[in-house]
Amino acid sequence: MPHDHDHTPTELRGLASRMDPVPAHLLTLAREALSWRDTDAALAQLVKQVELAGVRGDAPPDLFTFTAGELTIEVEAAVTGATVALTGQLVPPQAARIRVDHGAGPTWVEADALGRFSATGVARGNVRLCCYPQGDKPVQTSWTLI
Repeated sequence: MPHDHDHTPTELRGLASRMDPVPAHLLTLAREALSWRDTDAALAQLVKQVELAGVRGDAPPDLFTFTAGELTIEVEAAVTGATVALTGQLVPPQAARIRVDHGAGPTWVEADALGRFSATGVARGNVRLCCYPQGDKPVQTSWTLI
């Protein structure tokens, strides 16, 4: 006599997925997050975050510092409405291509020979930088909420 261990009536199976399905935009974001992975990149950890207090006018920028081995990535994030302008510096100074991953899709920018870079129109929310120095192993920051 076979043992049927599933005593759940057929009409109850999958009830949660039918009544409260995962929103399509979240599935899309999850797929995109996995497609942005770079398994060869070193992970730069957030080691310092400074939120400056404003007295008047616009909110001052937030400052972030990430490190991975010998490379430090310093970033200033200035929020304007729904977007963020990033201004950054690679230490030690070096040229690199940088991909800024954010909710509106990736944005590519160049760091000059002094390690300076900037990106505008970055969507507010979770942001990650992937740095590709010339002739060196890529480095990506952890996701950071801005």
